Amino acid sequence: MDNYKLLIVEDDNFTRQTLVYEFKKQNFITLLGAVDNGESAVEFVNSNKPDIIFMDIDMPIMNGIDATKKIKSLYPDIMIIMLTAYTEKQKVLGAFSSGANAYCVKDVKIDELVKVITIVNDGGIWFDTKIAKFVFEILTNYREDKIKSQMKDDFNISEREIEIIGLISEGLSNIEIAEKLFISKHTVRNHVSNIIEKLSVKDRTQIAVFAMKNNLLNNTK
Repeated sequence: MDNYKLLIVEDDNFTRQTLVYEFKKQNFITLLGAVDNGESAVEFVNSNKPDIIFMDIDMPIMNGIDATKKIKSLYPDIMIIMLTAYTEKQKVLGAFSSGANAYCVKDVKIDELVKVITIVNDGGIWFDTKIAKFVFEILTNYREDKIKSQMKDDFNISEREIEIIGLISEGLSNIEIAEKLFISKHTVRNHVSNIIEKLSVKDRTQIAVFAMKNNLLNNTK
């Protein structure tokens, strides 16, 4: 496993210190620091460039969603994992629309967080099962032919690209998509680049957010 530089952003002192303690024990993690608000996180990132950030949502001075937007606009390759007590629909949507790569509820085990790091590093998107119901609520109401017609007319999205959007939204990496569709990783990368350009989004996370908001996931099976 690769070695990752980690920043923890959490205003609750006990939770912050617990995360610090647990991840200092992980031999694949270099803990760069821990701060208690989003503004400090932005300042820290400008100087230290972590690979991964565990980001709380509800914090003083600057919340985690606003901090994630700022950090992602400057450093889109930094992986941001929301780690929060919130399971409300608007918080979930806010987290993903800000560019977060994953959404974990705070009672998640350390072993599970390690798996999440691996998933997002491979290009996947991950959300806790506790918020799955919100995701599926978003993915309703449109008929498949209507959605595909709209995608073709408005964005010039092909049938294959619609299929790949769905698989990205399920959290599959490029390698997994290639294996599932029996195409090469290079072909998948080309499709993803084309989708990003056509939808005018920045990355795979925003592709998934677009898919959720436009009810695409349940129409790509």
